[in-house]
Amino acid sequence: MTETVTTLVQETTRRAPSATRPPRILLACDWLLKYAAGLAQGLREAGADVALLTRDHGLEYGGNAEEMRAELRARVGADGPLWILSGRIRELDGLRQVARIRSEIRAWGPDLTHFQQATMIDPRLFVAAARRRGRYATTLHDPSVHPGDEHPSRVSFALERLMFMGAAVTFTHGEALVEETRRLKPWIKRPIEIVPHGVDVLRPEPLPETPTLLFFGRISHYKGLDILFDAMPQVWRSVPAARLVVAGHGEIPARDLLTDPRVTVCNEHVPESAVPGLYNGATAVILPYRQASQSGVGSLAKSYGRASVVTNEGGLPELVADGSGIVVPSEDAGALADAIVEVLTEPGRAQAMGAAASASAQADFSWKAVGEKTLEAYRRHGLLK
Repeated sequence: MTETVTTLVQETTRRAPSATRPPRILLACDWLLKYAAGLAQGLREAGADVALLTRDHGLEYGGNAEEMRAELRARVGADGPLWILSGRIRELDGLRQVARIRSEIRAWGPDLTHFQQATMIDPRLFVAAARRRGRYATTLHDPSVHPGDEHPSRVSFALERLMFMGAAVTFTHGEALVEETRRLKPWIKRPIEIVPHGVDVLRPEPLPETPTLLFFGRISHYKGLDILFDAMPQVWRSVPAARLVVAGHGEIPARDLLTDPRVTVCNEHVPESAVPGLYNGATAVILPYRQASQSGVGSLAKSYGRASVVTNEGGLPELVADGSGIVVPSEDAGALADAIVEVLTEPGRAQAMGAAASASAQADFSWKAVGEKTLEAYRRHGLLK
């Protein structure tokens, strides 16, 4: 992988003198790779040259390295440098890779590096990117650890704190997250910018004939699938034909309704190729989270032009403030059921919310719009001229 990149770096450097070329942005991450890949596409569409540095584990793609590489190449572009660091942190060959990649990154000559939260799970990525304090950006996706999720080690936490403290600007995805960050991470003293979680702009498919609810994504306690299960009997009393589709890897709460033929469960990693079918087959996307920051699942609902029912947690209310969804109290199965019934039974309600979602995706949430806002913020905070 790196030999191919070396040739690409040399050709790119000769082709574009620094005085006239577009800005060069290096994106680096361990986890949150799908977001970083989308941001890479958005920055490219906004006029930047983009490279991506990540680690070779593919866990966000169910361990499918081929699927991971295919999406990264499509998002970064055919001529975008792509470095994938393999091996374990303490392995000697891994240190050699870091030195080689660091040299190639310097040859490519990025104007700045943008790190995603959790990069410090593998600090080799930070070392390879080689940016001075105050000359890089970060994105904070989750100011606090979700209930039920594993807390980072003390070493990872300390390193990540140092990374954020050294950033010229930190990005996050909603006003509620800025407030939470200021409260929980007072050591982030430098500016915080809000950019939405980007999405692909698609042409929405017609709603399904059978009213269908979708719960999608990694399944964890904080996402409140059990609350949705508790709400379904009330939903079925008003809409007996309603179907529920649950798709994603994780521990599913035991409930009798799992044997109901109106419930479909796909308890495994969902490949990217299967995602369109899930969203196009849904009337509404349900996010019954008991705690949240933002949601890529909810952002995808905009991309596919689908209504959402969300809880009043984190940035979720901001996600549907455009009229694309209904907000309910968290951990309230009755209120959740009432909102779902409203979406499914009020004439034209799901269509109107879906249309608002699609319009918002095009105007504000597209990866290009996110890329443009991100470039403007880089310039505003002195990272680009």
